[in-house]
This record gives sequence, C-alpha cells and structure tokens, in this order.
Amino acid sequence: MSTALLAVLVLGPTAIVVVALFLVLWWARRSTRDAWVATISGAVLAVWALVTTVLATRGVFVQPDSMTTPPVAIDLVVVLLVLAVCLVASKSLRRLLTNQKHLIRLNVWRLEGLVFLLLMALGQMPALWALPAGIGDVIVGSTAFWVASQLDAPGGRRRAIMFNLFGVADLLVAIGLGVTTNPGPAQLFHTTPTSELVTRFPLVLVPTFLVPLAFMLHMVSLWQLLGRSWSADRIAASA
Repeated sequence: MSTALLAVLVLGPTAIVVVALFLVLWWARRSTRDAWVATISGAVLAVWALVTTVLATRGVFVQPDSMTTPPVAIDLVVVLLVLAVCLVASKSLRRLLTNQKHLIRLNVWRLEGLVFLLLMALGQMPALWALPAGIGDVIVGSTAFWVASQLDAPGGRRRAIMFNLFGVADLLVAIGLGVTTNPGPAQLFHTTPTSELVTRFPLVLVPTFLVPLAFMLHMVSLWQLLGRSWSADRIAASA
C-alpha cells in the first residue's frame, strides 16, 4: 500500500476522532465554564494530533537501534499519564464525560483494524500482529453503536462492561505484539516483515494518538459503569 493512500486511511479517522470527541464534550456542556473546558479540550486534542503528526513525519518514533527504549512506548506512557492527570484535576472535564452512549460510540474508529488486515494481506505487516489487532479492533468498532443502543435494555450495562473490557484487552494485545515484533530490546518474535511500519508515518498515529485516547475512554467508561464515584453532577446517559 502506498504511503499516500495509507495517510488518507489513517489521517482521516484521526481527524474524525478529534472532531467527534470535541462534539461529545460540547453537547454535554451546562455552563459557560463547561463550554470553555470543552473548547480548550478540543483545541488541545487538535494540537496533540498535529504535533504527533509532525513528529511522525520526521521519524521521531522510529526505533533508532536494538538497545534504545522504544520511542512509541515512551510516548504511550507519557500521554496516558498526562490524560490521567487532566481527568483527576478537572471536575468539569469529568462532568463532560459522563454520557456512556457517546463514550461507547466513539469506539467506531476501531474499524481502522481493517487497514491492518489489508496491510497483512499485502505483505507489509506480520500476521502475528495484524490478525489479533485487526480482528479485535473490527469487533469493537462494528459493535460500538449496537452496544450503545442497548445500554438501557436488560443486560445492557453488563454488555457495556464486557465491551470495554474486551476493548482494553485488544489494545493491550496490540501494544504487546507491536513491541515484541518490532526490532528493538523487547523484540521476541522475528517475523517477516516486522511491525516496523507501525513506528513510521502515518501508521504510527495509531499507537501514539488513537490508542492512548481509546484506552483512556475505555477506562472512563468502565469506572462509571462499575459504579465508582466520578462526578457529583452526572449527565444523563441517554441521548
């Protein structure tokens, strides 16, 4: 697959996720403060996506040698920590992320897994990574709207919990296999080809932007579905 076509297939969903998440925050606003938080969050998301794209085009995330800690892994840890701090620090942000149906629907971007399977078929990504990551993502993406629509039905809450747990497990498997099939200190599986393509532009936007965002949204959804304290001013889950 050409880099130009792959860029369209990756940058398109990335832009859609940024816009969709901003709209979820914006629709949930109840005050001027909420509106400001939604706007700032949307701007930060857009800047984050843009900066990550620029860094990716410059090869910042490519594994430099067999001994260096994978740049993608470092980025993933740092981003997850920053997202967690933002959620802990901002009550307004937590309040804007209480619509379970919207949180679940956002996972439709995981249909991007079809691209992984196509790359495997073209001999550009190893089956050891592409099959579990691709099939898992397709399952999550294709069922997101159905799970959201059934949330208020009998057993809907349980299905949503299982959906999120499966989504998290899929991300962890994809990350683990991505690291262990890519040249570097953590490589365990010497496949042909390796998963090096996932460290290069544009595919690297998946583990450096889309995956940490998806992981955090799964955790936000699970935390609330499991009855944990989140926000005193809950927004109705139906919409």
